[in-house]
Amino acid sequence: MMTAKSHRIGRILRSLSVQFLLAGGVVLLVGAYAVGTWVTDRIERGVVQNSGASAALYIESLLPNQTRGAEGSASVSEDAQLVLRQAFQKGILSERVVTYTIWSETGEVLDSFRPEQRGLQYEPSEALLQAWAGDVASRFQTLQAQADHPEATVGVPLLEVYVPIRDANTGEVLAVVEFYQRAERLAEELAKARRESWTLVARIFGLSGAFLFVIVHAGSRLIERQREQLRSQLLESHELSKNNDALRKRVSQAAQRSTAQSEKIMQRIGQDLHDGVAQHLSLVSLRLEGAGLGPSKDAETIMQSLKNAMKELREISRGLSLPDLATLDLRECAAQAVTEHNKAHESNAQFVDQSVGSVHVNDATKLCVYRFLQESLSNAARHAVASSITVELNVEDDWIDVLVSDNGRGFAPDELLGVRDDGGQGLLGLSDRAATLGGAFVIASHPGNGTQARLRLPIWEDDA
Repeated sequence: MMTAKSHRIGRILRSLSVQFLLAGGVVLLVGAYAVGTWVTDRIERGVVQNSGASAALYIESLLPNQTRGAEGSASVSEDAQLVLRQAFQKGILSERVVTYTIWSETGEVLDSFRPEQRGLQYEPSEALLQAWAGDVASRFQTLQAQADHPEATVGVPLLEVYVPIRDANTGEVLAVVEFYQRAERLAEELAKARRESWTLVARIFGLSGAFLFVIVHAGSRLIERQREQLRSQLLESHELSKNNDALRKRVSQAAQRSTAQSEKIMQRIGQDLHDGVAQHLSLVSLRLEGAGLGPSKDAETIMQSLKNAMKELREISRGLSLPDLATLDLRECAAQAVTEHNKAHESNAQFVDQSVGSVHVNDATKLCVYRFLQESLSNAARHAVASSITVELNVEDDWIDVLVSDNGRGFAPDELLGVRDDGGQGLLGLSDRAATLGGAFVIASHPGNGTQARLRLPIWEDDA
């Protein structure tokens, strides 16, 4: 049960749509986070900068026109400081501004909400330097204001603004006013802008991911269907191959049985010729010799004809007969064929066994090897006029290889691949025998260059 469930889970995880959902989901989430962060940051910067610019315009509208002092000092006038002090501490800005500071260009505190800070020198901050460069600098943050202002609140969102105060004639920056303004409404607007921007980004990426997933899922379904079709076709092909293999084996077995039956009939005919006709001819020869026929040309012709007939019958009987192959292994079967040939033709064919150990095969294979050697050796002795004949037996990689070589006069194999005039099957018969066992018969010869006849047969699994 768990195996089937694990298999289903594995198939789901291997699906292209699921892989895209996992990998593409991670990519889309990272992309959405990056885009959303960038968009919200840009929106926050824009809103904070606009709010700071609005506050700066309001502060500048409260101040009278400022000019450089008679001594050339760059500072705001006492009147301007008084106006700012009243606006920040007692006016309408007292409810919004937590604290304020007026800075000189050197970092000296010209005026502050806390009187003890006046005249102190500090290192100018980055925002202060930006304001002295003529730009309004603003930052939104939550600060713990440690001021003595009665309206100061710890942990409230504040808008920090640096406003450059310019010379009315030359536009030169005379001083910078720094103040912290309560920004609860700005914080709400920023939070709303963040929510809306993140919602928009999530919808865009979500819809894009869903659209892409639909496309990929459709393609994945198509691929899965094609894969199932291919798997089904592969199974059908495998089943068809098994059926064809079984059918081929049945045909081969039928051909082997037919060949074996034919061999039995041929062997019985040979035995009948040897035990019947040959014996009668021998009896006729003996009776003629005992009949006391005088020497004459006719008597000699009759006796010679009887001897020739008996010799041919013995050769035919010997060619049709077979040894008891069931008791022989492959090497012994090949050696027996070579020995029988040497006895019958007074030849000196050499047998070379290159196989390792005893090789056991079925009777049909041994019969094919035996008949191949009979036919090849007989052709080498009778037609090739060979003085040297070699038989090599080799077994390698479940294949039997039998090679018969001679140094005879050779021939053109294409001219002899057919049924012989005497009714024998010759080379064509050897090729058919090999084919029924799934093997091959190959002959290489050329007039004047000898002949090589090779038989290759597979060793079947049921061979013993």
